Amino acid sequence: MDQSSSTPGEDPAERVDDVHALRALFHTAEADQYDANRALARRAEQLAAILDMAREIPDIYVDTPNRGGWAHDQTELAERCAAIEAASRMCLPEREVWALAQAARDGRRLLPGLWHQVREGFATPAHVTAASTHLGAMRHNPTLRETYDTTLADLALRVSLPVFKKKAKELAHRLLQASAAEKHAQALKERRVVVTDVEDGMSWYSVLMPTWKAKAVFRRQTSTAKHLAKNQREDRTRHQLRADLATASLLGENTPHAVKTKVFVTIPLDKLTPGARASVREHVPGRAGLNLNREPLIPGEGPIDEATARQLLLDAGAFTRVITDPVTGVILDMDRRTRTATPAQRAWLALWHGTCLRDGCDRLALDADIDHWCQYHGPKRGPTNIANLAPECDPDHVIKDFTKIKHRRRRDHTIQLEFPTGHRTRPTPPLPDKPPF
Repeated sequence: MDQSSSTPGEDPAERVDDVHALRALFHTAEADQYDANRALARRAEQLAAILDMAREIPDIYVDTPNRGGWAHDQTELAERCAAIEAASRMCLPEREVWALAQAARDGRRLLPGLWHQVREGFATPAHVTAASTHLGAMRHNPTLRETYDTTLADLALRVSLPVFKKKAKELAHRLLQASAAEKHAQALKERRVVVTDVEDGMSWYSVLMPTWKAKAVFRRQTSTAKHLAKNQREDRTRHQLRADLATASLLGENTPHAVKTKVFVTIPLDKLTPGARASVREHVPGRAGLNLNREPLIPGEGPIDEATARQLLLDAGAFTRVITDPVTGVILDMDRRTRTATPAQRAWLALWHGTCLRDGCDRLALDADIDHWCQYHGPKRGPTNIANLAPECDPDHVIKDFTKIKHRRRRDHTIQLEFPTGHRTRPTPPLPDKPPF
């Protein structure tokens, strides 16, 4: 039977034209993909050149190295400054700047065949990152590394990136003649915890661990869930019971090391008595998009639903009172006469700001240093109050004190950086309160 025959009433010429049109679309898409890959390779090489130049000429960014008794590696500090500027200019995460630059370095030095495919547009820097992860002892064995490089350069033309990653790992084990025990030991080094947000206030909490431990944990939770399910009042499914048991265990519930929740009860100023209202000193301008009289928050994450907020309140057992403006929701000043911020001040700054205040930094304020904007020491000493305190992550704190990058504080307390090249960082724009329709 002729497979090319058309159905009754269909024009064969039109069918052929449709196939040609579809083929042309595929060719255009492929060409655009190759162009995009080549552009990404060039960008990776340019980023590597930028970071290398910062290391070679650190005084572009770095101030006096030992000012105030501190000692920092000038080259590493200058490289980090360059990475921050590149991330700001290109609207990239800093980790992607580092990853692209390192891929270019590893590709040109260790995997030239694979890097050639990247430069030609047939692969991406992510292929090089995946391949370099499994180099191991081949870094110092040119013969094995050449075989590894040649094989992967050909493989990159034929398979998707996920398959490439798997095959690269298998090839490395084969070339290094790794035993099962050695493979497991290598895989064990990759154990980690990953939190993946989904929707409706839910997240996956994943732990990469040895298989026997994962099976044992699951059996233990299943056994306990079966026992709890025998209670006639229990309305949770087996899956829900296992999830609740795992969560309780991770939080350390009913143990001396249980996670403690801090709850802030915000009280509008107009709810206070006249005497209490008279004790109010000053208030701090709030960051756009937050109204602390209405929105329950998780530090660094944003608003949460009221049901979750009520449950946190019930679980806490300890409260911190914060007085707010009845209209704007901004907080009142918390004065302090010593250099060290109080636990309440630290917790409030973490809640209020969420992350490090520097433009583009997403490190949690909970883990940040508390910096005096106007220095505590000196003739123009600044007080230890909320208006003068700012959460800055440890790397950014060092940059503020030991580099030529200028820090400017905005009215909402976020921090703009101005680099020696003249580039200035931009704030993240707030989302509109209501949709425009």
